[in-house]
Amino acid sequence: MSTTTLDRTAVVEELDRYVRQQFLDGDQDEALTPDSPLLEWGVLNSMNTALLMAHVHETYGVVIPPTAITAKHFRDLNSVADLVLDLRAAG
Repeated sequence: MSTTTLDRTAVVEELDRYVRQQFLDGDQDEALTPDSPLLEWGVLNSMNTALLMAHVHETYGVVIPPTAITAKHFRDLNSVADLVLDLRAAG
């Protein structure tokens, strides 16, 4: 996304599409919501988290520093979106 201002809702929706396509075999019926516990459900494991981080970098131009790779930031789609927006704002 090349826009300088990102809408949180748009980021959550884009992350939802990515997670469904890449980790849930495109399943639109999966009970995934912005608050679904990605780690508890096993949607994010070490490999999938690395893939998601690469996607965030490619899509939003954000590099997630090692100190931010915590369960708090990858708990759910809302948490990931907040991390993306915070890192973008920090420049």
